[in-house]
Amino acid sequence: MSLIMKSKLQKKLTQQAERLFMNNFNGIGKAKTKTSELLHGRRSIKEQARIVGKAASDLNLKNLKLLTPIMAQEYLTTCRDKGLCQKYLSTIKCSLQRALFKHENNTLTRVIAFDRKKIPLTDKNRAYTNEQIRLIMTSMNDKAKLSTLIAVNAGLRVEELLTIRRLDEATVSSSRSWSSKRFIGREEGVRYILTGKTGLRREILISKDIAELMENTRLTQPKTIIDRKHSFVINYDLLGGKRLSDAFSRASIKTLGWSNGAHGLRFTYAQNRMDNELINFTDSEAKLIISQELGHFREEITDRYLEPYSKRT
Repeated sequence: MSLIMKSKLQKKLTQQAERLFMNNFNGIGKAKTKTSELLHGRRSIKEQARIVGKAASDLNLKNLKLLTPIMAQEYLTTCRDKGLCQKYLSTIKCSLQRALFKHENNTLTRVIAFDRKKIPLTDKNRAYTNEQIRLIMTSMNDKAKLSTLIAVNAGLRVEELLTIRRLDEATVSSSRSWSSKRFIGREEGVRYILTGKTGLRREILISKDIAELMENTRLTQPKTIIDRKHSFVINYDLLGGKRLSDAFSRASIKTLGWSNGAHGLRFTYAQNRMDNELINFTDSEAKLIISQELGHFREEITDRYLEPYSKRT
C-alpha cells in the first residue's frame, strides 16, 4: 500500500473512531465524577480517536469494526517493543479498551514498558529505529520534520544543517584524502558541501526526494543567524543547531518517553550503512567509508557509533 493510500485509510479509521467516542464517551459540558468514563475535552476525544485510528491502520484493517481484543493486545506488545514509555502505553491501552468494549466491564492486559535505566550516553547505543524516528516526527512541525529527515539521511550533526551549500558554492577541504567509495550503496541522491567540526568541509549525499524538499526552502538571500553564540550564514530555511536539538528531544520524550538526543540520528545512519548498504565491503573498508561520510578520519571514533551495536561487530 502506498504512503498516500495508507494516510487516507488512517484518516478514515480515525474519523470512525472519533464518531465512536463522540457517541459513547462525549462528556463535553457535563459535570465530572470520579466514576465517570466520559471524556470531557475535545482534545482528549480527538487524541484517543487518533490513537485508535493509527492502531487500526498499523494493523492493516479497513474498518474499525474488524478490530479484535487479540489484535489490540498484540498491538500493545508491538508498541512496547518499539520502546514506548509506560505512560503512553497506558494511554494506548485505555483508548483501545474504550473502542473495543465501550461501557462493558472488560479490559486489555497491561503491558509493562521496558526498564530504561539511566545509562551514560557514552555507554549506550544512541541509534533510533526507523519506526521510532517516524513516531518522533509525528510531534514535530514541518520544518523540524524535514530537518530531522535530512540529518538522519545524511548522518549530520545538528549544527551542520546550518552550513549546507550547493556544490558550486563551496569546495571540500583539500587537506584530507577523500575516498572515491563514499556513498556507495546509497540510493540516488544530490551531493552538497557543509562545514563540520574544526572547519572541515566535506561532501554529503541527500536522497533525491529529500533534496527536492530542501530546495523548496532555499532562501532568496543568505541570512545570518546566531546559534550557541556562533554566527552562521544559512542558505536554507531549516531547523538546526540548538533549536533542532531541543525540538527533537521534546518530541522524542513526548512520543517515546525518553530521548537519546538528535545526535543519535548519526548512530542510526552509521549502523544502517554498516549493516545494510556496505555488506560487500570488509569491516575495515566499510568503517573507512563511514568515517569520512560522518566527517571523521579515525577508526576508533567510528567504532563508537558501531560497536558493539552493529550486527557485523
